[in-house]
Amino acid sequence: MKITRFKNIDSTNKYLQNLLEEGVDIIDNVVVAEFQSSGKGQGRNVWESESGKNLLFSVALDMSYLKAENQFLLTQMVSVAMIDVLKKYLPEESLFIKWPNDIYFNNKKIAGILIKNEIKGMMLGTSIIGIGLNVNQTSFDVSLPNPISMKMITGEDYDLESILNDICFELRTSSLELKNNSQQPTANSQSYNNKLYRYRQWATYQHQDSVKEMMIIGYDQFGRLILKEKNDREVVCDLKEIVFL
Repeated sequence: MKITRFKNIDSTNKYLQNLLEEGVDIIDNVVVAEFQSSGKGQGRNVWESESGKNLLFSVALDMSYLKAENQFLLTQMVSVAMIDVLKKYLPEESLFIKWPNDIYFNNKKIAGILIKNEIKGMMLGTSIIGIGLNVNQTSFDVSLPNPISMKMITGEDYDLESILNDICFELRTSSLELKNNSQQPTANSQSYNNKLYRYRQWATYQHQDSVKEMMIIGYDQFGRLILKEKNDREVVCDLKEIVFL
C-alpha cells in the first residue's frame, strides 16, 4: 500500500475523497495524519485527538465486487478486522463492536470508523475507510462521553507505525477474503455478532423521545439495528434513531 503522511490536515477521508472526485486512482492508498483539524465521526460527531499520540488515517479499498445493497458487509468486515488487530494488544474478552462500527473496550470507546462508499450502478466502487484509534493519549476533553486509549488500559506506550501496519494488513487480507466469499459471507457476520456490544442483552435506550428497555436481536440486510421491546414488539432503527444509554 502507498502511504502519504501529513503533520496536519483537515481530514484524511476528505483528502482521499477529493482525489477520487478528480479522477485519481486511490485504491490501496493510505493517508496518515498526526493531527486532523476537522476529524469526523458519524453524522455531526467530531473526532478529538492529541497531535502525534494516536492513529488517524484513511484507507482506500476496491470494493467493486460488492453489491451496493450489501455494503453493510463492508462495515462488518472493517469492524471485525479492528477487533482482530486489537486483541493482539488488549484482552479480547473486553473488546466489542458498538453498532454499527464503533470499537469499545468494555463500556468505553477506543476507536471510531467512518466509511464513505462510491456507488457505481448496483455495485460499490472505491470505499474510503477512515479510522481513529486512541493509542497513547491519556487525557481527553471532558465533553467526550466515554473515551479510552490503549495506554490508559495497559500503561504501556505503543509504536504507532507497527499498529498501522497491522491494521492495513488485516484490512487488505479481510477484503480479499470477503471478495472470495461475497456470496456466502457468514464468517464475518458471525464474528460481528459474537462481538456486538449488548447483543441479546436487556439494556436502556432512548428511542422516539422515550427511554425504554430493549434487547438487540440483530440487524437487517441494510445494517439497520433490530431491537425487541419487553412486549416482544420489534423496532428497526437506522443511524441516529437510537441512543445507547
